[in-house]
Amino acid sequence: MMKRILFTLFLLSGLALFLAPHLTHAQRAEKPGAVHVLTIDGAISPAYADYLKDEIADAQASGAGLIVVEMNTPGGLLTSTRSMVSAILNSPVPVAVYVTPSGSHAASAGTFILMAGHVAAMDTGTNVGAATPVSIGNPVDFGKDKPGTKRKGGENAEDANARALQDKAKEDTTAFIRSIAEMRGRNVEWAEQAVMNAKSITEREALDQNVIDVVAASREDLLEKIHFRNVEMKDGHLETIMTEGAPVIEKNPGAMTRFLAFICNPNLAAILMMVGIYGLLLEFYAPGSMIPGTIGAISLMLALYAMSILPVSGLGAILLLIGLVFMIAEIFIPSFGILGFGGIIALVIGLAVFFDQSAMPGLELEWQVIIGIALSASVFMGVGFLMFIKSRYDDEASTGPEAMIGKTARVVSWGDGTEGHVFVEGERWNAFTTADEGLFKEGESALISAVDGLRLKIRRTDV
Repeated sequence: MMKRILFTLFLLSGLALFLAPHLTHAQRAEKPGAVHVLTIDGAISPAYADYLKDEIADAQASGAGLIVVEMNTPGGLLTSTRSMVSAILNSPVPVAVYVTPSGSHAASAGTFILMAGHVAAMDTGTNVGAATPVSIGNPVDFGKDKPGTKRKGGENAEDANARALQDKAKEDTTAFIRSIAEMRGRNVEWAEQAVMNAKSITEREALDQNVIDVVAASREDLLEKIHFRNVEMKDGHLETIMTEGAPVIEKNPGAMTRFLAFICNPNLAAILMMVGIYGLLLEFYAPGSMIPGTIGAISLMLALYAMSILPVSGLGAILLLIGLVFMIAEIFIPSFGILGFGGIIALVIGLAVFFDQSAMPGLELEWQVIIGIALSASVFMGVGFLMFIKSRYDDEASTGPEAMIGKTARVVSWGDGTEGHVFVEGERWNAFTTADEGLFKEGESALISAVDGLRLKIRRTDV
């Protein structure tokens, strides 16, 4: 009897050990952790990096089972990209990066972030790639040489330094994406091509080439396809993603994050830059009002923040500067519109090529914005010219002896006769009056009625 009891207990223990994992999965299926959905729409910036890190920490604290990052980006800062990739790779909560909606892309920096996800997914009609690094204002050329550039045996020091910087950026970024692909078990060769040759592929090609894990037509489709998928976490253990019946919580960016992402729109960045320039110039033309200068300084700082993230073309910046110089010169050196017209043409061409589309595909100014800026520049030039003429006229009318007539002076000393001294506009003047005015007292106010050389003729204010 004892043997039978022991044998029965042994069988029950074995059965319990066998069923324990399945019971755990069943319990988790009944009450899966919430799915936190994040949204990244725009250039990758420090604001988005902070947003992602904060939300990962919040997901861990609240016991979320999955983080879904819905992304559409043309690229952005490499430093912010590294920060976001590091946050995803070290996340204690599984992260699914999902390029959506249809028509979106994960270009440049987005490629690194997509491949870093525990689950990499793309919507239908999306693409990924073109991850070649560029420096702000100067695209890094990894392939063709510039016309006239001398190579071995004739390369000058400047070209050699530029080539060395290009090679450093290429090797560093290639190693970065290769390490991400190896860690996630994805296509290392394609990842290198995305950096070296700016290769870009569609969602179907990405799935076939083991760049991503899932193609999903919607968020619901994605959650259904990755339900019960095992992913490897940073410490090496496998985590089972449970999405069936899980509550979905939208974790949209905060107001400041949305604002900073909003100003990184190239159209708004260009408008802010022009508003900043106009404001500072108006403050220069009419100092003391403070309002144009304040608005201009704030706008220019916001534009500079956006341009620290967006790739700016050196040619576009030079043409823009030339255009502004010509328009300002037209105000001070009237050339019958020649300088002004040339400045507007340079401004329009500079704006058209201001942002480097090879660095962020599709990054360009809308023609309506370019025309609007050109028209506003013409109006500004006309207003500036009128203000300049008016200031010159006012200066002529407010200087010289005639400008003193009608002003009020304060008597600082007076003798027994008809002469004394007055104080007017911060200066001490000799003054005289007629005998019928009588004596003036110290501190008394008087009106200036005429100017005789360096003497002012005064009369009483009540006359």
